Amino acid sequence: MVRRESIEERLKELDEIIQELFKYKDTSSDALKRDLSQRWIIERGLIAGASIIFDVSDHILSEEFGFFAESYEESLSGLFEKGVISEELYRQIRGLGGFRNILIHRYTGIDPDLVFENFHRGLKVFPRFAREVLAWMEMA
Repeated sequence: MVRRESIEERLKELDEIIQELFKYKDTSSDALKRDLSQRWIIERGLIAGASIIFDVSDHILSEEFGFFAESYEESLSGLFEKGVISEELYRQIRGLGGFRNILIHRYTGIDPDLVFENFHRGLKVFPRFAREVLAWMEMA
C-alpha cells in the first residue's frame, strides 16, 4: 500500500526545489556557459528534483502495483502504463533518467546548452509531475 504521507512529504520537497529553481528562470544559456557556479546551482536542483521523482515513482510502482523498475526510464514508463501520469507528461519527462545520469557522472564536461534545455523543461514537468501524482492519489 502506498504511504500517502511519505509521498506528500517528498512532493513538498520537490516543491521547495522547484521554487529555488524558479529563482533562476531568467538565466540565459550564455550565462550558464559563463558562470560555472550558477550552472552548478541549477544542475544540483535538477539532480535533486529528478531523484525525488524517481523515489516517488519507485514507491508507487512497488507498493501499489508490485512492480520493481530496473531503470529510471522504466519507472517513468511504468507510471504511464499504470495510469499514474498522463501520456503527455510521459512524453515530456521521458529521458530524465539519462539526463540525471549525465549530471551525476560527467561533472564538468556537461554541455551548458543541454543543462539549459533540461532546466526549462524541468520547470514545466516537475510541477506537473507533482500535480498528476497528487490527483492519482486522490482517485486511488
